[in-house]
Amino acid sequence: TQTSLGRSSIEVSMTATREDEKPWKTDLARKAAQRRQQVGHELEDVTKEAASFEAALRQAVELMKKRFARFSSVTVYVADGEELAVHMALERSQGPERVASSGGVLAEAAQSPNPTVFSDLAASPTWATVGLESGSAMVAPVRTDAGLWAIVEVWSDFRDAFTSQDVKLLGKVALALAKKTPAA
Repeated sequence: TQTSLGRSSIEVSMTATREDEKPWKTDLARKAAQRRQQVGHELEDVTKEAASFEAALRQAVELMKKRFARFSSVTVYVADGEELAVHMALERSQGPERVASSGGVLAEAAQSPNPTVFSDLAASPTWATVGLESGSAMVAPVRTDAGLWAIVEVWSDFRDAFTSQDVKLLGKVALALAKKTPAA
């Protein structure tokens, strides 16, 4: 029995080692990071080359949605007085056309200078006010010298769908859009 116990420990130890030494995992992570960088540059270029702010918004949103299957929907809200109005939404299943520009979950997320990630929307019932009850979301403010101009919301129907690379990508998009505001 001692021999079988010793062999079992060795087999478990060897299995754990084999799992950790899978080079394809590292290669996949590296390729994913490179892809996000490439798409980030593409998004910046598309935004810079767009004829107008509205064209830049549309092209950036369409490109993000097209390039990332995990992005279930991408919605852009623009500041409109005391509210945020949906400017465009790709594949958003539901939600109001207007939300409060203060006191709501989107407005609170827009207070941050960087994109904010919400990894489990089911844990926060306030997301239901914008039509999202499950999955995860990233929200990035598009800020100009005049203040908040727009909010880009990326939703995934999966929890914990967004990586730090996704956050950097959305941050680059928001920054490029801020440079392309209607006044610019």
